[in-house]
Amino acid sequence: MGWTAGAVRIARDVLRRMAEAELLDRVYVIAAGTFVSALPLLLLLTGALGTSRRSESVFATQLIGRLGLGGSAADAVRTLLPASRLHFYAVGIAITLFGVYSLTRRVARAYAAVWQIPELPRNRWWRALVWLLVELAAIVSVAAVRDLARGSAMHARVLLFVVAIIIWYAAELAGQRLITDGRVPWRSLHVSAGLTAVGRLGVALWAAVYLGTSLARQAELYGPIGVVFALFTSLFASIAATLIATLVAATVTGSGR
Repeated sequence: MGWTAGAVRIARDVLRRMAEAELLDRVYVIAAGTFVSALPLLLLLTGALGTSRRSESVFATQLIGRLGLGGSAADAVRTLLPASRLHFYAVGIAITLFGVYSLTRRVARAYAAVWQIPELPRNRWWRALVWLLVELAAIVSVAAVRDLARGSAMHARVLLFVVAIIIWYAAELAGQRLITDGRVPWRSLHVSAGLTAVGRLGVALWAAVYLGTSLARQAELYGPIGVVFALFTSLFASIAATLIATLVAATVTGSGR
């Protein structure tokens, strides 16, 4: 009975703090900012990295292969991420870079709201930019581990699965230490990193089972815009899992009170 009462109290506190921090609103804004910032960069990189086929970009090939897409779904992805020559547009690049900078500020403010700590001062915004690099390194590393696991034996897959968890854990621990300016105790950060790693694992498993089917169905219904819907849903789920796990850690450890 005591354990149940404690769990109910924690759940109530988590919901209250989610409302106070306007967490879902922040998740939506961050997901939208990430998508808007990432898509122009992907289009630029498709030209910089060349193409595997005349009508298909490197990123389209990777996405189609990872999700096992075919037919209209594959065609929609190729339309969304077409092969292109390398062109640089100064205004577009400037807007994209500003979008990335704005995104890191929003993320820093979200973490400050979750942990209930002062926001990063202007002369410390570099921490948010380094946080972004840490996150990108973790994403690339986990993707590489996932690719290695595909053709490996079962025991090797289990080992690589553990490696991916460790990467998520370490990246979140280092990233949150950076973006919170060292104001959150290490114990709380370790709890947050562990919960976030579990949350991201859950999203990855959900995406592996659901994303390919959802993307194919929405691509058949809406074409390339359906691909956008499916990818944005996956991105929203990943960011929500990260921030909610962090808020649960802040509530359980008593940080930010």
